[in-house]
Amino acid sequence: MLERPVQVHVKYDSGMGRLGNRDAGAVLDLLRACEETSYVEPAGVWTHFATADETDSEFFDEQLERFAAVAEAAKARHPGIVAHAANSAAVFRERRAHFDMARCGVAVYGLDPFQGDPAERGLAPALSLRSYVADVKRFEAGDSAGYGRTWKASEPTWVAVLPLGYGDGVRRGLSNNAEVLIRGRRHPLVGTVSMDNVTIDLGAETDVERGDEAVLLGAQGDEAIRAEEWAARLGTINYEVTCGISARVPRVEG
Repeated sequence: MLERPVQVHVKYDSGMGRLGNRDAGAVLDLLRACEETSYVEPAGVWTHFATADETDSEFFDEQLERFAAVAEAAKARHPGIVAHAANSAAVFRERRAHFDMARCGVAVYGLDPFQGDPAERGLAPALSLRSYVADVKRFEAGDSAGYGRTWKASEPTWVAVLPLGYGDGVRRGLSNNAEVLIRGRRHPLVGTVSMDNVTIDLGAETDVERGDEAVLLGAQGDEAIRAEEWAARLGTINYEVTCGISARVPRVEG
């Protein structure tokens, strides 16, 4: 026997098209059914927004109105239940979407749900991706770095080698399409990202040495590279960027 009933939060599919029931009446019936058994009790009713992060989307307002009607009816019958709908984007977008509780996701990690600058919403990224300079090599004009020779030095330069790559979550789509911070300055990632290495063009003159810290995501000095920047370069979202950092990358609390 259960010592106490299991609390149930019933999902209303107001337009996301995933889990939950699209029939508002069926959702209310299920809440009533929970009330009629000693094994479970109705604790909440909820939904999830499909376009909260698209500020020009009218569908967000449609979903909000649908859920508000269901939440009002549910609370009239079950005054103690919790109504919740807001993801990170909805928290910032519309106060009416807060109801009794919010379910922040990406914002908890200091990332902007609208793919802009987190600082503009009072957020600070909780994650950085850092490596180090394993080698510094002199390149002459025409020398290439990486598979496929996708980058060749146009003039004599210095190139840093970092010991991480797509096996760690540095996506191959960032080949010749990203920057890295070393000694507080941005330097272009050049050549094809390989599984375990990336190469960085340091320029004709450099003070960078082996062992120097390299920041791929995060701040160094007055500069910062955000997950949102990678996302824009890759045509995706910051959440995918950070989720893509693989398990082989050591986690260190800052």
